[in-house]
Amino acid sequence: MGLLASFAGLAGMADCSDADKRFVHELVSSPTFEETKTNRMYKVKHGQVCVVGNALATDGMRYYLYKIGPSARYIAVHNGLSGHVQIHGPFKPE
Repeated sequence: MGLLASFAGLAGMADCSDADKRFVHELVSSPTFEETKTNRMYKVKHGQVCVVGNALATDGMRYYLYKIGPSARYIAVHNGLSGHVQIHGPFKPE
């Protein structure tokens, strides 16, 4: 099971902490974010992933923060309108 395979089971995922939300929003807003695309796969546990999303937004975008060990973070960008998922990372945690 990898990041994408696990993605289908994230419907009831917990919200990220405020610090994790800031971390994700800063990275996603970065002009170099698109350059961080990856196809890496990892086994992840439910507790290693949290969701960053805005229920009021109509763009259908949701972000999932994957915490892989103490020093690597990945962000999955899910477009709810098209169903497309793109993984970005690794990023060092703050």
